[in-house]
Amino acid sequence: MEDIRKELYKIYDVKFKPLEFQKKVDKIVELFINYNRYLDNSPFDTQFLSMQLLKYEARHSNMIEGLDTNDVELLAQDTPTSKKISNYVNALKNANLAIKNNKLFTEELILNIHRDLFQNMMSVHAINAIPGMWRIKQVKIANYYPPKPQDVPIYMNDFVNWLNDNKGFEGCNKVLEALVKGAIAHAYFEKIHPFTDGNGRTGRILFNLIINKYDLSTKPYFYISKGILKDQFTYYQELAKLDNSCDFQKWIDFFLDLLVYQLESNIKTFSEAIKLIVRIRNEIIKEENPRYRELKKTIFEYISKYPIFTFSRVYFKCKPKFDDIDDATFVGIFNILLEQCEVKKVADSKHYEFKKIVDIIVGKKW
Repeated sequence: MEDIRKELYKIYDVKFKPLEFQKKVDKIVELFINYNRYLDNSPFDTQFLSMQLLKYEARHSNMIEGLDTNDVELLAQDTPTSKKISNYVNALKNANLAIKNNKLFTEELILNIHRDLFQNMMSVHAINAIPGMWRIKQVKIANYYPPKPQDVPIYMNDFVNWLNDNKGFEGCNKVLEALVKGAIAHAYFEKIHPFTDGNGRTGRILFNLIINKYDLSTKPYFYISKGILKDQFTYYQELAKLDNSCDFQKWIDFFLDLLVYQLESNIKTFSEAIKLIVRIRNEIIKEENPRYRELKKTIFEYISKYPIFTFSRVYFKCKPKFDDIDDATFVGIFNILLEQCEVKKVADSKHYEFKKIVDIIVGKKW
């Protein structure tokens, strides 16, 4: 196949018919309502689960680019230990705060996201990425050549103006505009490929901002990387079709299907977590000794928040609240609870794994 050096079409030349997606968007809205219901009315604090899902969004985003982090590394501490993961988390948080305060998309916002992704990293990749600056050299993706480096600022200026404009969305409600605009922006940003490295991660955060600007979710984070990983080959195949075509109708349809899958997966995660936590709480209530019951509840809350843990961390976090319970009794109650929760020791490690919680967070079965 010969190289493609055709100049990229302008963002305002992209062809799409947003009203044709109303039915699918209505389904997505219903899923968001259900998703928000779980977030807002859960019988347990969903903040920790949201944080773990954020870590897994960062992990999934890196996996799309061939970078992986294992479950122990990701969930053993309060924050991820991988620098790429923690930078992604911080970039997403900072960008959400910026769009909440400003309400407008700017080139500075996108450059700051990119800079945050490579914060305090000294690898060759990080240096070559020139964090927080548009690329200054020509790149090639498969057989596609993105715009010349001297043209990137022009394309990005148009792109940002388009993000803040509603041209082409006349007659659409704000939600329809947000979802269709997010789908287009996700793909077109990849076509500009404004950075030497980190375009995929920056683009996925950018989509998150578009969704959050229109308050589709009651919490600040909604993630799409798991949906992309589910059908990664088709994802790249559909993106490649846009190298020479400004007709985005099929792409939008494909991307909205990814959102449906992602929402259904997230809803399943919360649903299964609630079932598990309610079941174990009901078992803990059966403990006749009130102090032992409180200790079990305290340990259970901790290992639910941090499902890969060590005994020493549980001891130092929970034991000070129960000075009237001696160490031998504490260990005995700890072991009984591990059996009730089916917690297993991680091989060749000091860590324990609350596998049922981990599997729910990862969503291995759906």
